Amino acid sequence: MKEIIEEITKLTDEWRYLTGKGHCKDRDFHWYIETKWSYGQPPTYEVQHWGYIRHEVRVVCSSYNDALVALKAELENAIKEEKEIEDTIKDDESW
Repeated sequence: MKEIIEEITKLTDEWRYLTGKGHCKDRDFHWYIETKWSYGQPPTYEVQHWGYIRHEVRVVCSSYNDALVALKAELENAIKEEKEIEDTIKDDESW
């Protein structure tokens, strides 16, 4: 588990670097895993992000480990998309 947490930490740093150059708010840099206990059922773990750049992210998982994996995947996708946007802007002479 320590390894994936370190990977996620590096990804959040990369996300901050990529998105921090433009119009962003503090909430763009926070990602969450919320534990929900309801009605005597086993807990669920929800990956959440409430930014302006990436907008709303909500992924429900049945274990904390699955939530870590989902969070890592969400960050990797967000970073990939942000890099594609940057490449498009660099290639577009009208920017």
